[in-house]
Amino acid sequence: MSERAWRGLRRIEIATHCVPRLTDCVQVYRALLGYRVVEQGPLPRVLADAWAAPSMKGLPFALLQPDSGAPVYLRFIETGRPGGYWPPVTQGWIATEVLTTDPDLVLDRLEGSAFRRIGGPADLYPSPKSARALQMAGPAGELVYFTRILPGGSRFGLHGAKSFVDRPFIMVVGGTSLAAIESFYSDRLGLRIWPQAPFRIGQMSHVLGLPPETTYPMSIARIPGRDFLLELEELPAGLARRAVPDGELPEGLAMVSFASAPLDELSVEFRAEPRAVGAAPYGGRQVAVTVGAAGEWLELIAG
Repeated sequence: MSERAWRGLRRIEIATHCVPRLTDCVQVYRALLGYRVVEQGPLPRVLADAWAAPSMKGLPFALLQPDSGAPVYLRFIETGRPGGYWPPVTQGWIATEVLTTDPDLVLDRLEGSAFRRIGGPADLYPSPKSARALQMAGPAGELVYFTRILPGGSRFGLHGAKSFVDRPFIMVVGGTSLAAIESFYSDRLGLRIWPQAPFRIGQMSHVLGLPPETTYPMSIARIPGRDFLLELEELPAGLARRAVPDGELPEGLAMVSFASAPLDELSVEFRAEPRAVGAAPYGGRQVAVTVGAAGEWLELIAG
C-alpha cells in the first residue's frame, strides 16, 4: 500500500454531537471535566454548506477543548430535538473514548450529575499495567468512555492523559457488516486494520436484551502515530442506521472530523463540493463530508 493511501486519515480533530439543549452539555463538561469553550455562537453557513446540511445553519453550537490544550475537540450543536441517543443502539458512530488519569475519580466527580454510569470502572485485561475504563452516558445520552493508559500499558503504544480528563483518542463505530466497515477504512482511507477478535461488550448486550456472555466481532483501525485509533464493531443483524433528519446531521454522535490527506487524493464520494472554512479550528483548510459503510459521517479536513 502506498504511503499516500496509508495516510488517508491522519488524526482525529472533532467529535460532533447533536443534542437537545446546548447548556446541559456545556455546563457539566466545563464544571466537572475541565473542558473550556473555545468557540461558540450560531453555526456558520459555510459549515452547513460543506456538510450539505442546510437546516444546521444558525443553530447554537459550542466547541470545547480539554484542559491539556490538545487540539482535539468536542462540538455540541443544539437541535432542540427531544430525547437522548443512548439507548437505542443504531449503526453509525457509537461512542467517544477520552483519556483520563483516573476513571475512578471521574466516577466520583460525576456522581449525582447529568451523567449516568453504564459500566466500569474496570481493567480491560489482566495485567498490572492494564488500561482501565469507565463507560458513562452524558446529559444528551451520548456514550463517553473514560480510559486511563499507564506508561507501557497500551498494546498499541498509545500515550496517556496529560490532564485529569484529556482529549478524545478513540472513536467507536458499529454496523451489521464488520467486513464492509473494515473495507471502507482500509481500501478507501488507507488505514491498517488489526485482526478481528470476539469481544464482550456488556453495556451493548444489556441494552439489546442479549446474554451478558454475548461476544461481538471487533477490530481496530490504526491511524498513523501513537495518538488515535478507531474501534470497529459488528452489531446484530437488523439494527437500523442512525436517523438523519431532513437537512441536518445524524442524531446523537453525529460526525467525526479527521485531518486527512488532500481531498483530491481520497477515493471517497463527498456530500458536497469541498470548500475552505476559516472558522476555528479549520484555519482556512478545505473541508468535505463523506459517509462510511455503517452510515457514519466523516468530516475530512485537508491537512
